[in-house]
Formats: sequence, structure tokens, C-alpha cells
Amino acid sequence: MKYANRRADDGSVLPFEVLEPVSPTEMIICEMDCTLRKGWKPIMLLGNCTNEQDQQWDIEVDPEALMFRIWMRKSGEWKDAQGHTYVLSEFPERFHRFSFVSGIYDADVDE
Repeated sequence: MKYANRRADDGSVLPFEVLEPVSPTEMIICEMDCTLRKGWKPIMLLGNCTNEQDQQWDIEVDPEALMFRIWMRKSGEWKDAQGHTYVLSEFPERFHRFSFVSGIYDADVDE
């Protein structure tokens, strides 16, 4: 697999590139650079985003990103030292859970 996508508790997803498989149970990864495509704006209704499934991201390799390791646990899940969970994939994924609590993503502030 080329990517390890981090799953957050709130449903958000962050993409990481697999740089080097160290062993069958250990990999070195780094975070990828994600930019919300211009023109997409969240439509908020009562603290919930009604169009968050339509969000589109430009995802690129970040050559300056820090590298770190993830390990496969006995349960089969991939985790880092902080306990974040990763799912291996052939494609990078980015998803931001928009809500009143998590705040509005501000990528298009200058428009």
C-alpha cells in the first residue's frame, strides 16, 4: 500500500504517504499537504454541514513533512506512538468533519 490514512474520532481523515516499509509490522510515513479546492464552501445548518460529502481536496507530497513510524498491533490495526489509527490504502484520502464545535475550515478566507 502506498498511503496510510489517519482516522480521527470525529470522522475526519488525514492522508500520509508510506515512505518505507521497515518490516511487515512497521512503516515510516509522513503527512501529505492538503488544500481544499477553491470555490467549495461549507453550507451550515443548525451547526451541521449539509454538503460535507461534496468536499474536494488537492493532495500532494510534502517534502518537508516530518517522518515517523507506525506499527501493526496484535489487533491488526496500524497505530502511531500517540495511539492514532491508520488505514492502509492505494489512494490518499482527506475529509474534514465540519461542525459548529470543530469550526469552519478557513482555506478560502481571501475570496
